[in-house]
Amino acid sequence: MKLSRRSFLTTSAAGIMAGMGMSGMAKEGAFGTSDTVTASEHDLAGRLKLAVSTYSYWGFRERKDSIESCILKAAEMGIEGVDVLHRQMDNEDNAYVQKLKQLAYRNGVALVCLCIHQGWVNPNKEYRQRMVDHTIRCINLAYKMGIPALRINSGTWGTSGSFDNLMKARGMEKPIEGYTENDAFGWVEDAIYKCLSVAEECGVTLALENHWGIAGTPEGMLRIKNDIHSDWLKLLVDTGNFLEDPYDKLAQVLPDAIFISAKTYNGGGTWYTLDLDYDRIIKQIFDVGFRGYLTLEFEGKENPDTAVPSCIKMLKGYIDKYYTNYIAR
Repeated sequence: MKLSRRSFLTTSAAGIMAGMGMSGMAKEGAFGTSDTVTASEHDLAGRLKLAVSTYSYWGFRERKDSIESCILKAAEMGIEGVDVLHRQMDNEDNAYVQKLKQLAYRNGVALVCLCIHQGWVNPNKEYRQRMVDHTIRCINLAYKMGIPALRINSGTWGTSGSFDNLMKARGMEKPIEGYTENDAFGWVEDAIYKCLSVAEECGVTLALENHWGIAGTPEGMLRIKNDIHSDWLKLLVDTGNFLEDPYDKLAQVLPDAIFISAKTYNGGGTWYTLDLDYDRIIKQIFDVGFRGYLTLEFEGKENPDTAVPSCIKMLKGYIDKYYTNYIAR
């Protein structure tokens, strides 16, 4: 018997609902609306995706892999995303960025974050405006590339004299003479406000990282986020940038994370090596309900061609472990 389009849709919908049984009942969802519970509810809710930062194939080495190479390596490892380091890009020409976007799409890989370098902890108003302009330019660049998040930094005082000295001081600095941390928070928040309308228009979330400076602590990150109070400013949590008591500090900021970087140090790190317990960290991530992208940032001295797949395997093992526990609830 030939079915009309209306009959086909009605019959199909009835069959699907029957197959779902009780799991098709409506319930109050996590977002305060009436969600439909399907047989695959736990699968959808429990998913945590893996990505790799192109920084993992560059870092502070002389070697500099192309973004194209990093995309293909991610596809070979069977992971879902690539976190793009802006400094690693060949240029910002439209032909180049569209080529990267197409290459990622053809290989089933999402470009998930654009990591830029900027900072606003500086008493010079003209300098801070240049950093605002740079950030806005990069928001538009992320939009062109189809990237939904932009990593931003608060910036540092620069009183350490060098990054080596900053690391020796465990990421802590004194303010420039005559200024206070309250001044720095004001500069940073004012600059972020200037970027928010463009971020919202482009659909690019600003992701503030615990990348030293005044945002190098949970208190600093949360102060900036809560003062600004915008859906277009979230946190990027780097597991390797809390040098002391990392698990307690991670617990404070993970609930507000939109993106998480997982640092590893195979072969030893350049400035420091952390022995991070990823069994514990992945559990923390699942426990707060984070279901976005966890990106590997390899920062060790081992050849990344061997270290990165090994680290991805390690992270995937813990993700599978806690995902299994999650859907068993």
